[in-house]
Amino acid sequence: MKSTTRFALAAAAAFCAAQTATATDGRYREYVIGDRAAGMGGAALASATDVDAVFYNPAGLAKSRGDSISLSANLYGLERYKTEGGLDWGADAKSSSFVSVPAALGGVKRFSDEWVGGFGVFTPKMEKRHLVSASPDRTGSSHIDYDDQSVWIGPAAAWAPADSRFSFGAGVFAVYRDFSVSESSYRKFDYNQNGAMDLRMLGLLATLGAQADLGDGWSAGAAVQTPTLRVWDDGKLSVNGSFAGADGLDVGLYTTDVRADNYIPWQLSAGVGKAGENWSVELDAIWHPSANYDLARWTINGFRAEQRIHLHSVLDVSLGGEYVVADRYPIRAGFYTAMSSVRVPDDPAGTDFVSTDVDMYGVTFSVGRRGKNMSVNVGVDVAFGSGDDLNYDEQGNKTRVDSDRLVVLATVSTTYYF
Repeated sequence: MKSTTRFALAAAAAFCAAQTATATDGRYREYVIGDRAAGMGGAALASATDVDAVFYNPAGLAKSRGDSISLSANLYGLERYKTEGGLDWGADAKSSSFVSVPAALGGVKRFSDEWVGGFGVFTPKMEKRHLVSASPDRTGSSHIDYDDQSVWIGPAAAWAPADSRFSFGAGVFAVYRDFSVSESSYRKFDYNQNGAMDLRMLGLLATLGAQADLGDGWSAGAAVQTPTLRVWDDGKLSVNGSFAGADGLDVGLYTTDVRADNYIPWQLSAGVGKAGENWSVELDAIWHPSANYDLARWTINGFRAEQRIHLHSVLDVSLGGEYVVADRYPIRAGFYTAMSSVRVPDDPAGTDFVSTDVDMYGVTFSVGRRGKNMSVNVGVDVAFGSGDDLNYDEQGNKTRVDSDRLVVLATVSTTYYF
């Protein structure tokens, strides 16, 4: 076989190894995080205080009760994913994973009547998946494993002018993402192929926010989040395979020269809330514009390839309510959306990527106890949705398949006040 043909097949194999990378780029939130916000469906822009404000709207730090530290806000649960007729063989592929997410950690420090500072560590994204599929005649099989996690770390500060109904805040975050995917495919008397990609990315983004007391228990909040600025990246790609035929072919390549980007478009969010003597409700809207970027790109022996991401504009909402019993037992419930920003095209044969287009809908519930020096909350977050995925049929043609996803998480949070 000619060397050019051999190289073309190797390059194609390398590109296929990165195909599933887009599967985790569809939604901007996988679950809601925080203390009070975790039970309110993420509705917090108009009412967030303490560590919640660092993430959702830094202006809310001005309303903090005092110095505090949130020692834990963890999520434990189960994630299930299913594609009908997925992967290579027309058989259903299913995945069930245990998830443990250290979702939020941080503290708040009041410097004066007007200035408050905060710091937070947040994990707004963690997804693990193991999919296995086999051909009906048991002559072939495929499997995919991937792990995707993002961590946000950074400070924030708020300023509330004396005798003013307004507060303003700003925050800066280092956003670290660790993404790995491996896949293998086997077909008796035809081929055996394995590929893996590992990406690590670090970027920076900033958040500007404001809150206003509108009177009669009404409040409003808004925040603008900048796009991420790439600071550092590191990537590796390996592919090997054996192909049957008259000449036979063994492919093996490895490169550490993979450029990666964890691009998050800018975000505009706004919310309004109403509070009574022992109750409150809030509605938030969060909008991301459309964007295009390369999750990964690499060059091997002069051959260039990239994993191009196409993001559509997304509008998500959060709705939550709280009722406080005996001034110390908050009961909260909420609803939120996590809409997909990617689309499975009408003509799968004309595309060069695989994407998971699943819109998610979540409900949250929590109960807690708050005292002078400590508050504790426990709850549940259930998110579910269905949509489309793009995979390969038995003939190797790209085809649209149905997909379902379910995430059930238990939430636990503890905050100490000083």
